[in-house]
Amino acid sequence: MSQNAINDHAGDDFRPVSLKITCLHLRHKLMYVDSRQNQPGMVDDDSSSRVYFCTKTQEQLGPDEQPVSPSQCQPGRACCCVPVM
Repeated sequence: MSQNAINDHAGDDFRPVSLKITCLHLRHKLMYVDSRQNQPGMVDDDSSSRVYFCTKTQEQLGPDEQPVSPSQCQPGRACCCVPVM
């Protein structure tokens, strides 16, 4: 890898992360590689291309057969389980 390519990614760890409360079962891939985002029940929803999945179903649909996302996995949805803060 060239020095320029390394420098291009050097600032990635400093991109601000804005975590919001959501269902404990909502996940996305970045939660497994960025320790700042590995917070069950909290997600950074700043990406418009991020793919979410439910740990109960291991799919992009929850147990109620509805799509999962931070805006959809909130209290009021029967399968939603929010963290106690």
